[in-house]
Amino acid sequence: MNDSRCTIRVAIIGGGIASAALLRGLLRHPHIAAEIYEPQPVFKTEGHVISLTAASEEILRRLDPSLDDCLSRAEAVYTTTDTRIAAGAYAGQPVDIPSIQDYRERMVDPQKFLDELLRGTPPRMIHSNSRITSITELPGASGVMLHFAGGAQKKFDVVVGADGVHGITREFVLGPDDPALKPQHTGVWRLPIKVPYRKAVQAMGPEFLDPLKPCTSSWIGDGTFLQHDYMGSESDVHITAYAVQNEWSPTTWASLLTPEEFEAVFASNPLSICRGMVQLIKSLYTVQLAGITYMQHKQARTYVTNCAALIDDAAHSVFAVRGVNVLVGLEEAYILSMLLGRVSSKTEIPAALQGFDHVCRPRAEEAGRHTVQCGLVTIGKDPTVGLNPYLMGPRLQYHWHLLKESRIEAQHAAANRLMDQLLTDN
Repeated sequence: MNDSRCTIRVAIIGGGIASAALLRGLLRHPHIAAEIYEPQPVFKTEGHVISLTAASEEILRRLDPSLDDCLSRAEAVYTTTDTRIAAGAYAGQPVDIPSIQDYRERMVDPQKFLDELLRGTPPRMIHSNSRITSITELPGASGVMLHFAGGAQKKFDVVVGADGVHGITREFVLGPDDPALKPQHTGVWRLPIKVPYRKAVQAMGPEFLDPLKPCTSSWIGDGTFLQHDYMGSESDVHITAYAVQNEWSPTTWASLLTPEEFEAVFASNPLSICRGMVQLIKSLYTVQLAGITYMQHKQARTYVTNCAALIDDAAHSVFAVRGVNVLVGLEEAYILSMLLGRVSSKTEIPAALQGFDHVCRPRAEEAGRHTVQCGLVTIGKDPTVGLNPYLMGPRLQYHWHLLKESRIEAQHAAANRLMDQLLTDN
């Protein structure tokens, strides 16, 4: 390591998995002083279960070789996938998607995964209960100032936003009048629950809840999608219901339904296992159900400025299709950490950030397009396939083939080339 390098101070806003992965990657570079800020009292990630592909595991090892066994410590399990039709003439019919069914993933509790990513990180770098109210670019390309609730301020050379769909860093990067600033409603809502194993078996039956066979099972209806994730060993069963919202306001965050209205949404799904999942959700919400609105970013013209970068869901909307959203976030964490690791003076920061944008934005846009198409298929609203499993399988296989493999080495090389070119030109 070149000991003459100046210290590069990096602030990461948002305490999710991509943020923690970026912090781990930056820790490998002694000249980088990184800190991570989360407005909530604890570092907590949303969701019940996430899937990780083999490509995601490889990127974790690249980020930090000591993360090689973090998934085992987080009690991740290998899982199989079963996708079936829930409504219409083909109800109960499996959807044959060889590139998914023959490709083993690992399923993990996202909170346990996040805890393992942060394990061993120096406490001085981790700040919970820290709400940032604004970001100011300092004159003379001298970095940014973070302004905290309560009046405190702190200066950094780079700020990285991973603060979600409604975070403040997207406005700092794009500007207040950019047409891509505000997310838009997708017209789909979701409602996740977690139920004890024995209660799930009683309602859903034992066929898809084998204690020795962890599995993700999906049921595609006409404008609906039901999924249950089971990690085996009589662990809790995670169920998520999705549905198209026919009437919605651009500003609403949830679709509010009575239990009877919720049941009516899934009335066209005759299978007993689907009815069981619907009844389990109704048993937890006896007065009103709130389906969380799926919001989607418009494509941004850039993910960076000379002193800031956006990653993960602050930058783009890549839906949770077989862990692709996690994979893209980890790719971005790795590329950005490696580029900033090359920076030897503060004047080189813009070139590193441009290299990141050059490779990561097109990748995220491509992944976003394919996951949207997968989403249309899996909620039964692709007009070219409908609820026909024989047409659905090849369509999903096409998208999954393009999504599941990471091109991280080529991305890293292309980012390095652009960074070198910019530094030479300047």
